[in-house]
Amino acid sequence: MSTLVVADPRGVYLAGLEWVLRKAGHDVVAECHRAVDVLTHVERHRPDIAIVGVEAAGPQATSLSVRLKASHSALGIIFIVQPNGGLDVKEIQALDIDGLLLDGVSHRSLVECVNAVANGKKWIDNKIVQHLLMRSPQQLLSSSKLTGRESEIADLVSRGMRNKTIAQRLHVSEGTVKMHLHHVYAKLNLGSRAELAWAAHGKGSDHPGTRPTELI
Repeated sequence: MSTLVVADPRGVYLAGLEWVLRKAGHDVVAECHRAVDVLTHVERHRPDIAIVGVEAAGPQATSLSVRLKASHSALGIIFIVQPNGGLDVKEIQALDIDGLLLDGVSHRSLVECVNAVANGKKWIDNKIVQHLLMRSPQQLLSSSKLTGRESEIADLVSRGMRNKTIAQRLHVSEGTVKMHLHHVYAKLNLGSRAELAWAAHGKGSDHPGTRPTELI
């Protein structure tokens, strides 16, 4: 069980977050409607994790994460960002947080993220990874290191397709898709779909270290 401070301006949404977390066995020690109030509650309760709803992964969110870490170095930080918040790779990297979710996240993903962060891991919503992949995949796919089939599968991944869907589309087994993805990651020195997203934006040498729900 982890102790949490939760913040979101929408009262009903905030209540829903608290209900899901308590049902999963976690303890919400404080909740607030303004992100600026999170710092006060973190200093007072010293929770394990803070979950904060923010408009976008921009300078204000980065400033908040820095202040939270400064007040409680062991704090795990999870941000929930809006779909129209203009997700940008550099701004996401600058956040220096432990978990990143997209608004409207499922109960399952929310709990998975909290559990991962509670265990000292990084977690990024697979929908965010798909969004990043779909914006500029050609920088990655133009690499001559990849075979035709590897490029084809990487292209389908860049469209946000899951392994099972790719296998059905190409009339191969899911295991074959995973094998080709392993080859893609090995040739491009990547470790997961999350890192593939960074590579698609020309960030192949700067791996974020985060992991989505489906690693391969």
